[in-house]
Amino acid sequence: MPLRVIGAHNLETSHTRHTCFLLDDVLGIDAGSLASALSHQEQRQVQTVLITHAHLDHCRDIPALGLATVGAPHPIEVYALPETLAAIQSHLMDGSFYPDLSQSLNGDAPRLRLHPIQPGEPFCTAGFTVEALPASHPVPALGYIVRKAGNRTIGYTGDSTGDLLPFLQRDASPDVLFVDVTFPDRLGARAEASGHLTPAALGQRLARAQSLGLKLPRVIPIHLDIQHAPEVMRELAEVGAHFGLDLSPAYEGMTLDEGGLV
Repeated sequence: MPLRVIGAHNLETSHTRHTCFLLDDVLGIDAGSLASALSHQEQRQVQTVLITHAHLDHCRDIPALGLATVGAPHPIEVYALPETLAAIQSHLMDGSFYPDLSQSLNGDAPRLRLHPIQPGEPFCTAGFTVEALPASHPVPALGYIVRKAGNRTIGYTGDSTGDLLPFLQRDASPDVLFVDVTFPDRLGARAEASGHLTPAALGQRLARAQSLGLKLPRVIPIHLDIQHAPEVMRELAEVGAHFGLDLSPAYEGMTLDEGGLV
């Protein structure tokens, strides 16, 4: 199950992109840069997109992906909380910015099929089994666990100040867990108010998991604020050294296959 990190930051620049992933070339997780970073052929291969929440850096490219794949043989299945789907329809696909691509366009079948989901209700899509977990963020939000038979299990907290225990206290916990770490420790108040972690906050959650005897997966920080990325990376290295873990953050173009990170 090859995983490609499309974006690893909270801001888009000439060399960074909004946090999102692509699994097996067919399943996207978040869509802030999912269309702008893919070729037209790659866009037409996408079958499913899982959205964590309605902030623009996580859903911006949903309508662009729909328009770019007009004429593709299959619609794109979009899964998210009902509140998230409603926000996308009312703000991005309101007929002013983009047409509502969940409806027929020029007589063609709808390009996007919207599926409202709730935490704790596993579902299958594009050959994957997906479970949504609640996330702690200023707007309704989710994290995801994604698995495929015979492959690694991937977890993603989404933007969240929540605990890691819901991801780790389970029979099939993730082999790899991507965790939101956005701001440096000195901006802890800003991080808490905006629903993000700092390296120190991640360390607290790792300590809690270890105190309960839980096995830690490969933890990969993501969603770094580009303005503070060097500082965050230094602090992550210190936290990792304390726990004997490699907490190197994700980066654009990082890939993960069954042999490990490439």
